[in-house]
Amino acid sequence: MALASSGKADEVEWNRKVLGLEPSTLDGATTSEDAERSKPFPDIFEAALAETGVSADRAIAVGDSPWDALSARRAGLPTVGLLSGGFAEEDLRSAGCTAIYRDPADLLARYAASPLASGGL
Repeated sequence: MALASSGKADEVEWNRKVLGLEPSTLDGATTSEDAERSKPFPDIFEAALAETGVSADRAIAVGDSPWDALSARRAGLPTVGLLSGGFAEEDLRSAGCTAIYRDPADLLARYAASPLASGGL
């Protein structure tokens, strides 16, 4: 599991804490320093894949914006979308999300039936 963010290091650290992720639970984390170009370019997801040593065909992105979905798709990743980012479901689907959840809690509540549990979309 990697936290693939194009934010600054202090923002990524804040997000990690908000998500309740201990550093030991992450296989990697990216910041703006790890990518030449920002989303919707695939750089940040490519950096996360490189850091974890996981290939795109064995990973799934979770994002809350069309930019997340576009950049993940360009990196070869299927994407689960979260409506908690304030974007409409249609915007997320148009950008490439094939599964949509209200927020992280909804994804967790329905995890067993989600693409994350089955390992693919």
